Formats: sequence, C-alpha cells, structure tokens
Amino acid sequence: MLRPSVKPRCIGPRRRAYQRSFLGWRSIEAAVTNHVPSDTWRGAFDVMPIPSTWLRRELLALTGDGDKNDPAARCLTEIDKIRDRYGAPDAEPRHPHLASGRPWPILTPDPYAEDGG
Repeated sequence: MLRPSVKPRCIGPRRRAYQRSFLGWRSIEAAVTNHVPSDTWRGAFDVMPIPSTWLRRELLALTGDGDKNDPAARCLTEIDKIRDRYGAPDAEPRHPHLASGRPWPILTPDPYAEDGG
C-alpha cells in the first residue's frame, strides 16, 4: 500500500521524456487491491479492494487535459477499471476529489468497450 509521503512515480518527467509508461496494470492493481488467501480453495486468492483515496486525489491533481497521452488520467482510468472488476471500498468516494471542481471521469469512454447490455 502506498504511503501518503510517497509521490506517484508513474507520471514524472522521465516518463514524459520517453513517452511510455513505467507503470503497468499489475502495478496499479497491486496499489489498490489486496490478495487474501482463500479459506475454501487451496492456493487461490480473493482480491479485495483497499481504499486509495489519497492516491486518486494526487493523480487527479497531476492530470492535464485528460487525453490518451495523459499518464495520470490513464492511471485513474485503470483504477476505475479495477474497481469495476473487483468492487470499490465502501469508504472510497466515486470522485477522487469533489471539492476540486474537476469533471469526472476525465477520459472519454472507450468507443469499443462493451456497454454490458
């Protein structure tokens, strides 16, 4: 779990210079979920969401225009996908920082994504 004193490093100037992300979906998933050994299946894990309000707030502050090349916006979108897959903690608000006045979600929806209907 990330401590509040640790800045998100996936989006620093080094990342912008190389135009590639140093943080993959597994790293993001590890920051916002916890794998708990299953009581019923040997060798299996239950994936439990953990609160990441601070991380999401910091990423929102670092977002630019939210286009596909904005690494902070992409990290936030990946966190939302993980929340859709495993659920969100009860204590975590949907919007990362409502008082900021920034719109949410930042990125436009994926036109190729299934709508679930």
